[in-house]
Amino acid sequence: MKDIDDLSGYFDLAFKGKVRDVYNFEADKLLIYTSDRISAFDFTFDDQIKGKGALLTKMAIFWFKRTQHIIDNHLCDDRLEISPGLKEKCMVVKKTKVVPIEAIVRGHLAGSAWSTYKKDKTINGIKTNDQYNQYDKLKNPIFTPSTKAELGDKDININISQMKKIIGDELTNKISKISIDLYNYAYRYAQKRGVIIADTKFEFGLDGNGNLLLIDEIFTPDCSRFWLYDQELNELNYDAFDKQFFRDYLIKNNWHNEQILIPENIKKEIISKYNTAYNLIANEI
Repeated sequence: MKDIDDLSGYFDLAFKGKVRDVYNFEADKLLIYTSDRISAFDFTFDDQIKGKGALLTKMAIFWFKRTQHIIDNHLCDDRLEISPGLKEKCMVVKKTKVVPIEAIVRGHLAGSAWSTYKKDKTINGIKTNDQYNQYDKLKNPIFTPSTKAELGDKDININISQMKKIIGDELTNKISKISIDLYNYAYRYAQKRGVIIADTKFEFGLDGNGNLLLIDEIFTPDCSRFWLYDQELNELNYDAFDKQFFRDYLIKNNWHNEQILIPENIKKEIISKYNTAYNLIANEI
């Protein structure tokens, strides 16, 4: 399946991201094309994972529709007159002014949050007296924002006070509350289907009337940490079936921020894990 160049004959490219490419569709709408590219540690690889873009698109649409009762999103239902192979990787969305914040919610102590906690008992710069082990569920989900970096730069973790200086008190309070509400809803929903969403991130935008909308992607393996959960035994399998598998592969092989050919067995394992996440979560019980 060919990648992004196939859309250049249909639409004008507005922005090229790590994985998603955004095209002008109408005056107030954009088309988001989710490629088969994969990124890790803010580095985008030329070698691609076949089927990844379509799966991420399908999963994002599933969650956008499931969470409309919490917040409106940018998804539109416009029909696309393009080939099926491309259409399955596309979403037509409302044009928004992107809020320059990555809205991260953590329900379990993992990743960078575990690293800082282990070092000085702080989580997102806040000292805690609670005693945790790695992967433990937090007493309550926490909101840990970061900056939304330009392509090629790295996001920087910030605290709520810093977030308020960037976007103001009202918008900060609204985004943090909605982010926690979204996470709590999805956590309960996924847990019933044998999946724990350990942490995730959201992006938001403002439409022409100043309304806050959920944008980009939501609860996909690219933006969330998923663990298998055995409901009968009440046990977790921390062998993540999300992008963490690929990060671990890179670390194990002493990768140094350079292009590589991803081995076929690694590609198959990545798409298998992504499919597992979708099938468990999106299939109705």
